[in-house]
Amino acid sequence: MGRLAWLLPAAAVWLVGCQGTDDLSRSGCLPLRVPAAVMLQRETGLYRVGDAEPLVLSDHPRDTRQDAFHRRSLLRTVPPGTRVTIDRLTQRWGFDSGKGRISAFGTLASGEPFEYGWGVGTVIGPAPWEGPGMPNQRTVRCGD
Repeated sequence: MGRLAWLLPAAAVWLVGCQGTDDLSRSGCLPLRVPAAVMLQRETGLYRVGDAEPLVLSDHPRDTRQDAFHRRSLLRTVPPGTRVTIDRLTQRWGFDSGKGRISAFGTLASGEPFEYGWGVGTVIGPAPWEGPGMPNQRTVRCGD
């Protein structure tokens, strides 16, 4: 066992390096080209999650039962018709999770930056700037 002890730290360093974020802004795999000025089609909430930045834009109203555990607090509601700018689209990935969260980063008209969790892996849901009638899930092919 002693002769192989050096493998554990080396493996840990290697695995930590196996994660990252892909910029999907110009990939064409999502139904939005950025930068984009869009108008919210439904009410959303602007949330703080712990000490994390940026703020999180999320559906509102929503199930709040786990908010205390996740240290999520509603700062204010954002009404339909509010203009927002989407600046960047990304997808996180990692050795242990494969393709991860698909995020849209933008700015509210009031200047507050936000992140909107649009989907995970190869699936996105209806974004608040998309019109009614969008399916609950759509498959996207990003980075395949």
